[in-house]
Amino acid sequence: MKKLIALMIFVLLFSITIIAGDLSKEEIISELKEITVITNRDIRLEMYDILAGKLGLKVAGDNIINEFSGSGSKTTRPLTFKTAWEIYWESEQVIQITLYDKEGNFIESVSSQMDPGKGNSYNPKKGTFCLKIFSMGEWKIKIIAIE
Repeated sequence: MKKLIALMIFVLLFSITIIAGDLSKEEIISELKEITVITNRDIRLEMYDILAGKLGLKVAGDNIINEFSGSGSKTTRPLTFKTAWEIYWESEQVIQITLYDKEGNFIESVSSQMDPGKGNSYNPKKGTFCLKIFSMGEWKIKIIAIE
């Protein structure tokens, strides 16, 4: 069953990528109907972005400031935040993320999660900061600018 779904997604991806730029209203609606039945959210969005690109529409970016991954503890290089931002994390174990100014002075705790899982936190602070990540396992972090 998984192979059949993967094959269907591949065929759909392939068919959308070869679409000519001049689509009729009916063809666009047909393609959108095909995209809406894709259950995987990430693939569905990717397919929509491909169709939008074929139609000459500008697709909004994620405004990713930076992404990090690792295991154990890490301190990032200084990051400059010109707008409010949101941090997303995923960790296999305990994770704590703290914010420091560029001189190394503690500002605040961004997250403190005692169980495996995902989370996020909004922060309106602007400036140059470092993040200190303390964890006992593998983790991933993505920071998005909020405009």
